[in-house]
Amino acid sequence: MNSIESRVKAQQQRLWLWMISTALIIVVIAGYKFYTHGLPYLAEEIADTIPASVYTAVDESTLESLDDSEFEPSQLSEAKQQELRTLFSSLLNKDSTSERQFKLEFRSWGGKANAMALADGTIVITDAMVNLTSAQEELSAVLLHELGHVEHNHVMESIVSSSIVFAGLTLILGDVSALADVILQGAVVGINQSYSRQAELEADKYASDQLVALYGNARAMQSVLTKLSEEYPNEMSWLSTHPSFEDRIQQIESK
Repeated sequence: MNSIESRVKAQQQRLWLWMISTALIIVVIAGYKFYTHGLPYLAEEIADTIPASVYTAVDESTLESLDDSEFEPSQLSEAKQQELRTLFSSLLNKDSTSERQFKLEFRSWGGKANAMALADGTIVITDAMVNLTSAQEELSAVLLHELGHVEHNHVMESIVSSSIVFAGLTLILGDVSALADVILQGAVVGINQSYSRQAELEADKYASDQLVALYGNARAMQSVLTKLSEEYPNEMSWLSTHPSFEDRIQQIESK
């Protein structure tokens, strides 16, 4: 009798272990599917409903945070800055349906050649990037890539994704009082976190298409990526968040 009871208990334990393992696998798969498919879709839908005033506020707070922690004033001459702002204005898509407040800002970032787009259309380009990409076509390529992020609303979608993840973790951990800080944290992390491969390739495609329309080819984009890969051989990107230079160059070559 005891032998039968022991076997029954052993079978029950194996059954419970199997059920728990199966449940954990399902949770992991569901979480992965949500993160890779559901979250981007949800972030896109939410980002499209956010008022313009929020975009402006996010831009201002993010730039202020970066100015306090990372950036230094630009050393470019006023004449050079005005020249680049004129170029920037000429690159804006007059047929765009975006309501963003496009603006070009100049900063120094410890000698780093970099450029980034903020949520409401502010593009920040560093002195080192300007010096590295001195030709007008190359500067156009850099600016158009960042404008591509704005046109596709990548930055706000990234901020929303970060905020959803932060909020979810906060609720799971039970620290509801921290929810008030979630959006601001998401804004900063959204800029610095890894852009998705799809977002980067979309921005490259936008820039390449515009370059072809302006100059007849997209060689300037390839030139910029080649220079960056030579300048920063151990870096994958302008912010160490993009796909590899090689992958991006190959995509442009395939056009």
